[in-house]
Amino acid sequence: MSTLSLIQRVVAIAAVTGLLVGFSLSTAWAQDSNELSVRPTSGDTAAARDAINVRRHATPPRTSPTSAPASRPAELLSAGSTANVGTAASAASPSSQAFVRYPADVVYQGGAVVESAESHAVYLLPNGHCPISECWGNPEGFLRDLTASEFVHVLDQYAGLTANNRYTVGRRARVSYAPPAVPLTDNDVIAFVHSVASVTGETGYGHIYHVFLPPGQDECFDSTFTVCYSPDNLNTFAFCAYHGSADFTDIGHVLYSVEPFQDVFGCSDPPGTPNGQLVDSTNDTLSHEFFETVSDPDGTGWWNSTPSVTGLEGEEIGDECVFITLPAFGDPSVFRIDDKTYAVQLEYSNSKHGCANTP
Repeated sequence: MSTLSLIQRVVAIAAVTGLLVGFSLSTAWAQDSNELSVRPTSGDTAAARDAINVRRHATPPRTSPTSAPASRPAELLSAGSTANVGTAASAASPSSQAFVRYPADVVYQGGAVVESAESHAVYLLPNGHCPISECWGNPEGFLRDLTASEFVHVLDQYAGLTANNRYTVGRRARVSYAPPAVPLTDNDVIAFVHSVASVTGETGYGHIYHVFLPPGQDECFDSTFTVCYSPDNLNTFAFCAYHGSADFTDIGHVLYSVEPFQDVFGCSDPPGTPNGQLVDSTNDTLSHEFFETVSDPDGTGWWNSTPSVTGLEGEEIGDECVFITLPAFGDPSVFRIDDKTYAVQLEYSNSKHGCANTP
């Protein structure tokens, strides 16, 4: 679709539905054609409510091994999903890292993988305000480094391709919203995704929408508010992030990840990482969800299907390489990704039978 025809479509939609706020040809497009400014409408909410085949796979908090109950994977398993959520947070301890860094090979389940895709950052701005650098760091810069690096080629064995530049970074969206009195739900998130994807027309396995939540914004799987990102309420605090997919009746299949604010107890990397806790915690989790979206977008791709007493069954390639250091910090590896040093976790490689940062 040409830039002109896309602008005409956006203007038409805005005129009819009021979808876009703060949008003008002299600012949003004339200054930066890579950026959209959007706000969901009741139509997006209805589309999210009617979505089918909604799949979710979550990353548990990085709490101490004894604080992650054995029942947690069942609580995190989304309705309709074919794969369990990983339990890496309960499977690792500082004294056992030499063992768990070589967990077990994942198995192809026969479904889709992402051979190539553009990643799109979707930033939720409470009442229109949350500077990207202050709230999240530079997620898009990290993704550009990641997708140009040797690290991303760990995915070659799962995607079945080896070419460079298969994964890129596309346009971003800023979404102004009024924070509700209760946590957001996954339905709210996919309404945000629908509002962006319906304007761009960029859907299917070739696009991944990463939705970044601002500091202080809790989010739950559904309106029971029992399985949540809620570092302020440990009784419901069940995940740090997740990736998912959904089928909309109008725009089709969409891949997305939910990236809550990571510089909090149970989700953050430890102090002293190369880029600071805010940046490296954000990027560490984003990397995890990106790799798992590519290798297992719908819960039918690559995951561990071998029953074991170590709790590895159902884990994806990111889950198997999450390690913790007490108290409740992630334990990332520090290495160069393209031309910059980051602190992020490794990813599981069947070819190396262990966690790796090279193919």
